[in-house]
Amino acid sequence: MESYDYIESGLIFGLNDIKTLQQFKYQAEDFKTHGDAYRFLVQYFDKYAEFPKPETLVDNYPALDASAQMLHFDYAIDTFKKQILFRRIVNTFNINKELIQEEPKRALSRIMDNLSDIEVLYDEDITHYNRNASNRFDAMKDRQKQRQMGDGLMGIPTPLSMINQTGVGWMPGELISLYARPTVGKTWMCIQAAATAVLKGYRTLLISTEMPIDAISLRMDVVMASMMGYELSHKALRNGDSCNEDDYQRFLDDINEQQLLICDHIEGSGSFTVDAIAGLVRKHSPDFVVVDGVYLVSTGMKKAMWEQSHAVFYGMKNLCLSTNTPIFVSTQATREAAANMYVPPRPDQVAFGDALIRASDVVMAMSLVEEQDDRRIIQYQKYRDGQLPVDASMMMWDVDKGHIEETEFVTGDLF
Repeated sequence: MESYDYIESGLIFGLNDIKTLQQFKYQAEDFKTHGDAYRFLVQYFDKYAEFPKPETLVDNYPALDASAQMLHFDYAIDTFKKQILFRRIVNTFNINKELIQEEPKRALSRIMDNLSDIEVLYDEDITHYNRNASNRFDAMKDRQKQRQMGDGLMGIPTPLSMINQTGVGWMPGELISLYARPTVGKTWMCIQAAATAVLKGYRTLLISTEMPIDAISLRMDVVMASMMGYELSHKALRNGDSCNEDDYQRFLDDINEQQLLICDHIEGSGSFTVDAIAGLVRKHSPDFVVVDGVYLVSTGMKKAMWEQSHAVFYGMKNLCLSTNTPIFVSTQATREAAANMYVPPRPDQVAFGDALIRASDVVMAMSLVEEQDDRRIIQYQKYRDGQLPVDASMMMWDVDKGHIEETEFVTGDLF
């Protein structure tokens, strides 16, 4: 086994960007030799918002092996984990050495229990409840600070003021689902969700499984323009009718630096798959992902339809968790829901909607409003661990001008 000094030095030098540090799940106590150097690195970053240079680390901790700067970080992590496991196992036997001689049977039971605990502690898929208890307290304090800053909102801002008023937007690791019958406006709502995040400075990836980039971009133009105080017409832009060209040009100049990524196909893939979308998320590291038409995403394997849907919904949820990214998806209700387009479809009116409901943290259904073409209803069917104080939101729906806005709340029996 390679020396602790060399491997731990390689880890210290390799922790030089925020993403790597966030994914590093170990504590200073897990180091045998350089725990103090790790504490120094973290405190330095917290204080100066940048990582110490290698020479700064060596100046403060000359025991670090400078030759380990060339060590591959992933290799160092794998070896470090083995070293921790080795030390824990050896320590288990050492602390029970006397008991082995005096009461072998009792010692065996204690050793087996301790080894089982070690296995749980270093299993990749699970963690001890109290493993990061102090970190949770720090995270709570950070959330309090976030609530006191800016808009007083944690997470990604949503296009729904009722949700924003809770102080919690779309949070990392959450899957948010919206479903409706065709023509009701799912794509427009996806665009509104993406535009809201982008205009607040969040890097957003919008994936369209149905519309080409040009069509999505025109819709995004009128929505974002409306939110920025311009007035464009989607019909005019799409059909080539006359429009205020000066306003359109100024708007396009204003959004040059907006962090919106749009995808209507994935190179080298015949269709959208969960794995292909995961590759995009890992490659571009967006703060927020919107998938319009998740029902057209597949697993890439031949499965029965119910298995495909189940695997896709849970695959998207796993992607949220593994990348710590909120993902907003839209899907279709079945033809049965078309019997009354003015009532939000039920979960059982979505193909394999039980899997959708279980996998999602927030679930919304959308419908038309009778005799009001410029309105839509969004019904909240699931909301994280509790309930919102309202059952639904009434939306202004002038999509030609990109004006999509919550106008009132609805409680009690809707229909």
